[in-house]
Amino acid sequence: MKEIYSRMDIKQIRSFLLNGGETYEAQQETCEERIKNGERAIYARLKEIYKDGDEYETAAGEVYEALEIYKEVYTEIGMKFAAILIFQLLQ
Repeated sequence: MKEIYSRMDIKQIRSFLLNGGETYEAQQETCEERIKNGERAIYARLKEIYKDGDEYETAAGEVYEALEIYKEVYTEIGMKFAAILIFQLLQ
């Protein structure tokens, strides 16, 4: 049972659903920190690529819009997933 309980983690479930297996690695960062770190890396790369401030602003704006869409979509998927789980548990 201890092994089963050790896998009762939202990140473990996420990994299984997204990757189909146990590829989960424990992360100490919060969700917000992980998002900020990922965004920071993208924007740093854009600054290397686009030396012109206007080009950088355009590219960064497009990336920001895409990231916001991803956040919205994955939130919706998570909510649907939770609803399906609750429905199955109540049957």
